[in-house]
Amino acid sequence: MLGVAHNAANRLDTLQVALDHGADVVEADLISVWGELVAGRDQPMSWLTNRIFRGPTLAQVWDAAEPADVLKLDLKRDDAAFLDDLVTFLAPRQGSREVMVATRDRDAIVRLHRDLPEITLLLSIGFPEGVQQLRSDAELQTAIGGVTIFQGLVDTTLVGWLHQRDLLVLAWPVNDAQRLNNLVRLGVDGVTTANLAILEVLA
Repeated sequence: MLGVAHNAANRLDTLQVALDHGADVVEADLISVWGELVAGRDQPMSWLTNRIFRGPTLAQVWDAAEPADVLKLDLKRDDAAFLDDLVTFLAPRQGSREVMVATRDRDAIVRLHRDLPEITLLLSIGFPEGVQQLRSDAELQTAIGGVTIFQGLVDTTLVGWLHQRDLLVLAWPVNDAQRLNNLVRLGVDGVTTANLAILEVLA
């Protein structure tokens, strides 16, 4: 079971806390600010993103997260310029460490699968429609290495279907022990959590 530290790499101090508590995977939301890839989330007013809610650069996250088994990047944009910048950053670094890139955008996954064949791509699924989309899209099934999925959508049938296709199943958010135990029984491969105690249990 992988313990994914939810959004831990959006700040370097919380990234270090996650590493200290045994996180297997550290996660960063990824946006672009003034043409630079940074950790953080877009805000309704762009000046908030630019001045307050932007985190460290992707290069800083990359270096600080080196002790983790896996760096997971959760893409919050999918425009062509953003994806170009991501490919430019990751392409020469492929194979140097394990990286997961998650997005809800089907076309972004297909493009990244072509340009970053050594990166594990995850389809982010938050609603039943996402499950239906994946079940009906053979090209998408081939392009991804797994899913990161809202924990309420996970059941034995879905986990079995995904595992038959050698796809990882990461469930989110999982912040209490009872739900963790339920998901372990269902056979998920990892959970995304903000609970440091769960990271320690899974370490």
